[in-house]
Amino acid sequence: MDLSWINRILIPNTYVRLLAQEFGDLAQITSGTGIAPDALAGYAQPVTVEQHLRCIRNVLPLRESPDWHLQWGRRMAENFHGAVSLAWLTAPTLGEGLDTFIHYMPSRIPYLEWSGRVQGDFFRCEVKPLIDLGPVSHMLIEVPLIVMHEYVRVMRHGPATAARLELAYPCPLEPAVYARWFDCPVSFDRAGNALLIPLAWRSIANVDFDPGAWKGALARCETQCQRGDDQHLLTRIRRLLIDALELQTPDAQPTLAQVAAQMHVSPRTLIRRLRALDTNFQQLCDNLLKTRARELLDNPVQRVQDIATRLGYTDAASFRKAFRRWFGTTPAEFRDSRHAGNAP
Repeated sequence: MDLSWINRILIPNTYVRLLAQEFGDLAQITSGTGIAPDALAGYAQPVTVEQHLRCIRNVLPLRESPDWHLQWGRRMAENFHGAVSLAWLTAPTLGEGLDTFIHYMPSRIPYLEWSGRVQGDFFRCEVKPLIDLGPVSHMLIEVPLIVMHEYVRVMRHGPATAARLELAYPCPLEPAVYARWFDCPVSFDRAGNALLIPLAWRSIANVDFDPGAWKGALARCETQCQRGDDQHLLTRIRRLLIDALELQTPDAQPTLAQVAAQMHVSPRTLIRRLRALDTNFQQLCDNLLKTRARELLDNPVQRVQDIATRLGYTDAASFRKAFRRWFGTTPAEFRDSRHAGNAP
């Protein structure tokens, strides 16, 4: 399954700004991301997953030690996760805190699949990459695992020696490095990446349980999760439409039913979810076609007929009609105005 659309999902810029505080070399951190170095410290916009991953790859030469990510993860264990941090710190039990983390973190880190399940006498907290994370793969897997490891230690008020950590790849560092950061046994080349804790630990009561704070934090998590789901939906639809256009065939523009099938939902469900976002499938298609038409018309070599074909129209007349509806002018008039500096 092609999951490359995940790279275009917008996520909070929290971790990127933390990298700026950690390393200071803003030009190195932002290289190739399209983010201006001098804007990073106070950057207020969300970033794409692709920008987020690029920034993390960019700091590899800046690290003082190969286990920097484990140090960073331990420091972040109780903070920097927004409403998720507040929710798991005020949860009634250790198990409910872990469930909260696993359930809501995908809205902040969508390139990992998170799951929790019972495995014999243990509870398995697993993370799995959904896309190729390249040279930072083991780092991005181990950070959430050490965050959960630290949470367990804090909630139990003691070491987690009865737990165990399983990783699906060969040991990337000296085994002694992992022994410094994890109380529990660590094994490699396993079936998945997971922290396993004794099942009985899930019922350990949180002495900091606060019903009001817990309820409020969960409500905030739900709101943020919904925003993340909405962004995922729009990003994936746009990606499917763009991929279809790049095929450059007469039937390039997919129908709502075809897009819904690729997203494994019914057309009615897709219509309902888009309506809740105050948009619809035709509007998304039009916005994409409008943007692409303007880009193609900037090339004076491209004939209007050729542009119409690339955008999936059966003839130039249909394209001209749509173009006039979008911009109130014809493609030829638009191109002339564009070159004169007066295009809409």
